[in-house]
Amino acid sequence: MERNNTIQIFLFALTVMGACMVIGDGIITPAISVLSAVDGLRNASSALNQSSIVIITSVLLIALFLLQRFGTRVGFLFSPIVVTWFVTTAAIGVYNVIVHNPTIFKALSPHYIVRFFMRRGTEGWGALAGTVLCITSSEAIYADLGHFTRLSMQVGFISLAYPSNILTYAGQAAYLTKHLDNENVFYNFIPKPVYWPMFAVATLAAIVASQCLISACFSLVKQSVALDLFPKVRLTHTSENHEGQIYSPEVNYFLMTLCVLVVLGLRSVDNLGHAYGVAVIMVMFITTCFATIAMVTVWNVWLPWAVLFFVVYASVEGVYISAVMSKIPQGGWLPFLVAVFIGLIMYTWVYGREKHHAYEKENRVREQDLQTLLNASVKRVPGICIFYCDFDDEIPPLMRHYLRNIRSFHKVVVFTTVTYCKVPKVPHSERFKFSNFDGYPGLFRCTALYGYAEERSLRWRTFFEGLVDNLKLQMQFAIFESSRRSSDGLPASRASSEDVDTREEQAGTSAQNDQYLGPLQDMESLQRAITERPVLVIGRTRLITTTSGLGNWLRKSFLDIIYRFLYSNSTSVAASLKLSIPPANLMEISMLYEV
Repeated sequence: MERNNTIQIFLFALTVMGACMVIGDGIITPAISVLSAVDGLRNASSALNQSSIVIITSVLLIALFLLQRFGTRVGFLFSPIVVTWFVTTAAIGVYNVIVHNPTIFKALSPHYIVRFFMRRGTEGWGALAGTVLCITSSEAIYADLGHFTRLSMQVGFISLAYPSNILTYAGQAAYLTKHLDNENVFYNFIPKPVYWPMFAVATLAAIVASQCLISACFSLVKQSVALDLFPKVRLTHTSENHEGQIYSPEVNYFLMTLCVLVVLGLRSVDNLGHAYGVAVIMVMFITTCFATIAMVTVWNVWLPWAVLFFVVYASVEGVYISAVMSKIPQGGWLPFLVAVFIGLIMYTWVYGREKHHAYEKENRVREQDLQTLLNASVKRVPGICIFYCDFDDEIPPLMRHYLRNIRSFHKVVVFTTVTYCKVPKVPHSERFKFSNFDGYPGLFRCTALYGYAEERSLRWRTFFEGLVDNLKLQMQFAIFESSRRSSDGLPASRASSEDVDTREEQAGTSAQNDQYLGPLQDMESLQRAITERPVLVIGRTRLITTTSGLGNWLRKSFLDIIYRFLYSNSTSVAASLKLSIPPANLMEISMLYEV
């Protein structure tokens, strides 16, 4: 599997489709949950029409997404609301069973399922599309693993969610046996004395239920960004104790816009239900596929057991898929439209990044090339330059472009990359990791480490001061080690201050290895450089295609239009530093990558 390129492409496409369907699920879930809850107003007042319900739903959805920025500060309200919802709906279900049809629990027998399909035939098969709504959200039962443990979810589902749903549906079924012409069964089976309290609880529960899929979308986008499958967006961790509790303004407002548009476009619970059913069952089927693969490749389950698992679950899900596909003209097309749109974004980003990386790798500046670049015609000027790089293991071709056009180089140059780790915070003493280029005075490579809970919009002054302070500490340690080795009779590269003054003049016109006198020279250069104005160099690269033809026209559309837009609007560390640095300290260099 790891060596088969075709299988890898298929799995990647399946992964992208699953991710897109989950995001589509995250768009439809808040829309249908809030719309169905607000629909109870029309049941209580005939003066309200469907347009009024749609407007109220849109306002509530906007309020829901605006609350996302507060993160865990409003999370303490969710548990009481959910517990109240499960307890009250179960109690009302029991009440309806007692009042209308105490024998309704016979419906749990598989005997009635067989009779139903024998009597209804294809009509019964079509009815399966509606029953998908009874199992929605089970596809996302583990979406909040960043907030809760797997055991707590399993206990909560078995002890509270499942029995409550069974009792609620039993109560509704009992009510329907005596009111066959009823359309809005949920609000009609509620006893009138508790109607308005239940309406309030239902609305709040719909908002909380929506939160699960919204959080799942945030987590999914975060993982996609980490894998470089999605454009970089701002990610804020709302908790220092749980890595999974995150918030993204761009994703939040994207979901909010699409949610409101979906409500305004489809307008009815029925149409949204068809779209919801398609998204849910597709996510379930894709999950089954990946669970089977994980059983074989990760958990080392005996292959026949894995095949049996897939056949059993995929057969059931396949029947449901065939049923919901008949609802595509009535709103079921929506998840596929969302999946195609988001999939196009992900594919374009991955394709563009691959071309970007391939160009930089092929044209990177190797350490052995530095001697040629730093020749006698390149003047070393006073000061320190922070040269931002996307990758910490190579010097980008932008460096060659810079030297060939500027023809000067600062006395101290630090090639800097920012990396985020899987810990909440990185101690300041461990934030910056340095290495030098042997034989090249004043050239360093730096990796700045940040935790996932730390602010990703870096401030230039704080970042620069921390980098310089840590670079000084490393140089002091290198000087100490050099002195210790010398006192032990070992060879060491040392230089006096006078030697440094003399040799730096020579280093200004050449960068030969025999001119490098060791860490003392670097320290002297740094001390002088920090008295000058520091400069941040950021590249503004752009991919362009140079070939023609129909296939290349499509390639050109992806790279020159869509990828350029995504790349220029993505949030990066360089962009945040750029916003906080004085214009006089910033140098942006444009370069075309011809692919």
